[in-house]
Amino acid sequence: MLSSRIFWLCVLSGVLRLAVLWVTPMGEPHEYEQVVIARNMLAGDGFGMAWPYQPLDSARAEVWRDDPTPHPSAFMPPFVPAVATAVFAVAGGERFGIMTMLVLQCLVGALIPWLIYRIAQRMASERASMIAAAWSLVFVPGLVSSATPAGAVWYTVCGLIVVDLAQQVLAGARRVWLFGIALGLLTLMRSEFLALGVVMCCLPVLKRNWKGAALALAMMMVVIAPWLVRNANEFGQTTGIITHPWREMWRGANDYASGSGYAADGWNIWEGERYPEIVRKLDSIPLTQTFELDADKVFQQEVKSYIAADPMRWVVLGIKKVGMLWTVDPYYPKGRSIAYIVPTLLTGLVLLAGLVLASRRLVAERIRTTDVLPILLIAVGMSGLFAITYVLPRYQTYLFTVCMPLIALVADMVMSRRSAAGHELRG
Repeated sequence: MLSSRIFWLCVLSGVLRLAVLWVTPMGEPHEYEQVVIARNMLAGDGFGMAWPYQPLDSARAEVWRDDPTPHPSAFMPPFVPAVATAVFAVAGGERFGIMTMLVLQCLVGALIPWLIYRIAQRMASERASMIAAAWSLVFVPGLVSSATPAGAVWYTVCGLIVVDLAQQVLAGARRVWLFGIALGLLTLMRSEFLALGVVMCCLPVLKRNWKGAALALAMMMVVIAPWLVRNANEFGQTTGIITHPWREMWRGANDYASGSGYAADGWNIWEGERYPEIVRKLDSIPLTQTFELDADKVFQQEVKSYIAADPMRWVVLGIKKVGMLWTVDPYYPKGRSIAYIVPTLLTGLVLLAGLVLASRRLVAERIRTTDVLPILLIAVGMSGLFAITYVLPRYQTYLFTVCMPLIALVADMVMSRRSAAGHELRG
């Protein structure tokens, strides 16, 4: 049951998110792939987009100008663009429709304190759980995530729901089917869960619940199967959730790579003016059914060449990315504000302490302590992912918020030490 304190935290969460939306400029909505795909769908051009680069070849550039979907596309996971399409179908695809979508995101984000509290309550005291829930209200980047068309708040909330259901399943609740559905939806928001989700489906095996694990996996596959079938039909071959995994790796493994999505001088790393040779390779790829898959192979070759040239450089850069992920991204141009640096650095350090406490607890009590395991799996899996790709603040926001229940462990430790110190003084 929702307590009055958590209810008002959720109300305040929604109000703060709407306030941030009110004072935050929307920027350029056409720069968000989610908006582009939704607009193309409503215009009758299909659920896709042109590969986001500026061709050097004049004939190719003309095609890119005249045709918004010149090739089959699965450039983005489908969930957020599908939500945008549904909203735009009712409210239009211009400013009013985008604002409607963002208001919806603020309402969805209002659930975050409640989900954090539910998860934390199984690991820590009531008071500590309230502290963890309230922390989400002072984590400014988390509030901002509702105010951008990128839609990070959707997979933040879904990630927390996955952790909540995982804890219930490990406690013996008969919600394995719902757990699998949630993992499927999260996979349609974050493509890496095609692998990480399969691992999490195996959690019931820890309780020797083989049937539960099979059911979770089956339900996850039922949810994502239509998208995978659609992609196989579009590209004429088996294809994952997205078509550009190597491009994601390339943005963090190139001559200008800093660990961020931005170079040391603030340049947004993409296949543009600093990489004309890559643009020419993309221009040379025929606009066939497999264009996006063929384009990604260009980045696959670039990444392999970069690693082969200096493997240790790539390893050190990966370690740097993990460090940036759990602290701050110093290369993000908009991230030099104190409103980003202070809450992000403080939250990251507290979460690292929480991860240490959770790991110690898991080792000390072994398999009996499973409440912390779902968060640890996500934290480790996502850290590994960003070690081989690149870091951006919105990715930190998602990961930090999903891990925020661990703050309750830190709060309990601090309160316990203060209580012990006070007892000694009284003694």
